[in-house]
Amino acid sequence: MLFGLDMAIWLILAAYFGGMLVLGWFSRRAAADHDGFLVGGRRFGTFGMVMHAFGAGTNPSDTTGTISKTVSAGASGIWVSWMWMFGTPFYWIIAPVIRRMRCLTMADYFRQRFGDAAAVLYSMGSGVAMMIFFAAVLLGTTRTVQGMMGPGFTAALDRTDWWFYGILFTTTAVFMLYGYWGGIVAAVRTDMVQGLMIIVLSILAIPPVLKLPQVDGLSGMKQTLAAADAGFLDLFSAAGGFSPAKVVLLCLSAPLTALALPHVMTVTSAGRTEWEGRMGFTYGNMLKRICTIGWSILALCWLAYLIKSDSAVNPDAAFGDCIRHTLPAAAQGLMLACVMAAAMSSGDAVQVTVAGLFTRSVYAVYINPLAGEARQLKVTRVAGLFVITLSLLFAVLMQHAFVASIVAYFRILSFVGIAVAMGILWRRMNTAGVFFCIIPATAVYIAAQLNGRFEWLAVSDGLSAILPLVAGLAGGIAGSLATPPPRRDAVETFFKKIHVPIGREEKLDMPLDEAVPPASRLLTAGGLFVVKPSRQSWVGFLVAAAICIACVAVMMVLLK
Repeated sequence: MLFGLDMAIWLILAAYFGGMLVLGWFSRRAAADHDGFLVGGRRFGTFGMVMHAFGAGTNPSDTTGTISKTVSAGASGIWVSWMWMFGTPFYWIIAPVIRRMRCLTMADYFRQRFGDAAAVLYSMGSGVAMMIFFAAVLLGTTRTVQGMMGPGFTAALDRTDWWFYGILFTTTAVFMLYGYWGGIVAAVRTDMVQGLMIIVLSILAIPPVLKLPQVDGLSGMKQTLAAADAGFLDLFSAAGGFSPAKVVLLCLSAPLTALALPHVMTVTSAGRTEWEGRMGFTYGNMLKRICTIGWSILALCWLAYLIKSDSAVNPDAAFGDCIRHTLPAAAQGLMLACVMAAAMSSGDAVQVTVAGLFTRSVYAVYINPLAGEARQLKVTRVAGLFVITLSLLFAVLMQHAFVASIVAYFRILSFVGIAVAMGILWRRMNTAGVFFCIIPATAVYIAAQLNGRFEWLAVSDGLSAILPLVAGLAGGIAGSLATPPPRRDAVETFFKKIHVPIGREEKLDMPLDEAVPPASRLLTAGGLFVVKPSRQSWVGFLVAAAICIACVAVMMVLLK
């Protein structure tokens, strides 16, 4: 044993870390310029894109957050990860639109559509949200490792000591290096390995925990939980913080959040064609929704075990505690490597994309407009290290607000997503509209969180969730209408780009009415610009929606 872990675990971790560093090192040549570093030269196939989207969107905060909330509140804890569920079908629609922007980062979209000031606002807002998100990832990883180390180390959850910092910093070092070397090329290549490892993570511990006498299989688990508290088997629980109203509103926010993700450009645009982007973005995330069922079942089984054995555990350490009790040393090493893989696959995406936002929207515009390609690439690499350092600081500051930090990240990005959506759908949206959209929505959200003034209302969860969205939409409309409209030629150029498929660039030189003829438009009233969906678009949307409904139905059957 070394620091509470069997030597087999350390050997497996060393082999895994070494392999990831080798992959990162050999990705350097493919990331020798900004196009390669930020979007991988748009060269990846369907499998690579699915694994990249799955890896970038799946992390220990999903697993640990879902298990933590489930152990403390029951089955409704699944919505910590499933809050994205019914936004997933929209990813099929979003992916080609983002790809057709023909940008390297989402900050480039804001600059093209709204100007430099809006690009800076987006970079600041989404950058902070992503650093909060990755702080939650680091916390999830740290809590899992501490849980696996045993009671002596789990005690550190209630205080800040050198174990907390040691695990936190060690977790970060490897992906910082390979992300610095290989950018998004290293991220996609390592995500292919790490995505498969995350799938293993989702199923590895379930069979042994079901065999525990205190659990006694799926039926025994349900009997124990029903006897302790019927609410433990309720998929929608206000007591657990996920009432039906709140779940619906979070799911409605999901497409908006997805539109604002800094790495949405990578997960939709690093593929060879629009098809790879659609398949990767939609089904990489759908794979995560399916894996979440496994995390929830594992957490419910462990909750039954704790009840039957009359044991207590910090919910944030429940995942690691479960692994330590149920798996042999070699399997624990594999599981811990999977946890690290999940952290790294998200960390490299944050490191590369947020750094790219800074370089493209701040450094190259305001600090050094004459910087060449090589200089900008060097700044992006260094900025990535700075981004992860700030995430470490956030992790230290919010170490006792784990699940809350996940929801905060989700909500903040959804406000930015309102501005993105309005820019894509409404020709009249302008720079002032962006500011009047994002800032009031964020202010209303912060007021609702700090003041608690909505608690006396019967649907306080619903109102506190919807009011920021309403404020953002109203602010965007009012700000745009109260100020001069954007330049018509710039708006028409943008709408031609997002509605002309990749490979048909000759249409970009045509007038808008020829490139996107009126017969192909679905809605144009009030300045809206919505085109008729293609058969591929609406069939793909319905298939993805059916899979989402099936996931919820499967979970409800398992809990019945």
